Amino acid sequence: MNLKNSISTTKEYLWGAFRQINTPVALDKKSKGIITQLVNEFQDRARSDIKKWRQALSAFEDVDNPKSAPLQDLIRNLMTDGHLMSQIDIRNAATLCSRFYIRDKNGEEIEERTKLLETEWFYDLMEHLLDSVYRGYSVLELTDPATMKWDLIPRRNVIPSTNMVLFEAGGDKGIDFTEPIFARTIIHRYHKDRHGILNDIIPQLIWKRNAQQTWADFSERFGIPLVSAETSITDERELKRIESMMRQLGRAAQAVLPEGAKITIHDAATKGDPHKVFLEQITITNNEISKRVVGGTMLSDDGSSLSQSEVHERTLDDKISESDKRMIEFTVTGQLIPLLRTWGFPFQDGDEFVFDRSEELTLKELWEIVNGVLTHYDVEEEWISRRFNVPIIGKKQTINNTGLNASAALSTNFR
Repeated sequence: MNLKNSISTTKEYLWGAFRQINTPVALDKKSKGIITQLVNEFQDRARSDIKKWRQALSAFEDVDNPKSAPLQDLIRNLMTDGHLMSQIDIRNAATLCSRFYIRDKNGEEIEERTKLLETEWFYDLMEHLLDSVYRGYSVLELTDPATMKWDLIPRRNVIPSTNMVLFEAGGDKGIDFTEPIFARTIIHRYHKDRHGILNDIIPQLIWKRNAQQTWADFSERFGIPLVSAETSITDERELKRIESMMRQLGRAAQAVLPEGAKITIHDAATKGDPHKVFLEQITITNNEISKRVVGGTMLSDDGSSLSQSEVHERTLDDKISESDKRMIEFTVTGQLIPLLRTWGFPFQDGDEFVFDRSEELTLKELWEIVNGVLTHYDVEEEWISRRFNVPIIGKKQTINNTGLNASAALSTNFR
């Protein structure tokens, strides 16, 4: 191989590290994507504090040399909070459990194309896109077109302000993932706040963790009351006997001590009402988390009334999750569908991905509507049978009841 061909092969192998490659190329077995070129590195799991958070913000917002790793490592470390993750799951479910479909340019639902997205990989992809709300951004790479396997490029390596993916999270060399060469393999979504909404509650998460740790230390130190014995006895044998009885006191709750020995139980666990101090701080923090993520506190916690909890539920379903759904619709319609067409998926110009926003009715409410329609219009029997799960074998014969009283007409119907 001559020098010219060697240089050309090297440029193609690096996938965009050199700006000379400006045209998309098809993936093949020898091609390497972005994720395979990233260096696996240590992720910071050390204890979080406010100073560390401010330093991470400064690194992320640095104009000359921004770095995402400190902030993303901090967020990932704090996402072990059980209450936070439950609120995220509730908010995600409001979108992921909603029906969606593909409609053509005429607004008609296309069932065949909708089924192409009713797959595990697509739901996983939607969940990654929803995570961009919490953590600021998501960049996904198609790593296996045969199975449509999408992998999340580690956020600690992504610099959203420059659209770069760094080979090393703390390094300076990387790839611009918006280059045309990645048009068939990369989709991304930036939240309007590149920090993500979890950045707003990082202080609360840190304070909550500190409160729980302090409470645990307090319980370990003062949970079992200190027991002391006072005596004027100086005999070493009797002192050892008293010490032995004191050691057994915790288990047996009884002791036989010599005359003159006095036992004192020092109960410090209730001094200053520590239960109220720690629990109220944790409760207030949980409320702040719930309000920021799902817009209220009564979706997972006890509330004062059913009506208030329904208001909180409507806030999530009608407002917050509606914003998440629009974000998914814009990304799938604007980025994913054009990308899938390049891989042979039979989508057409003008196809749109939308969530079904029709109002859910109970069967009783729907039957009342259908019954009213039947008085003026004919309704397809197959639809009625399928919708109400009623086997219809044909139309009932109409009997002219003119001249018959009500009871006679009723008798006629059951002959």
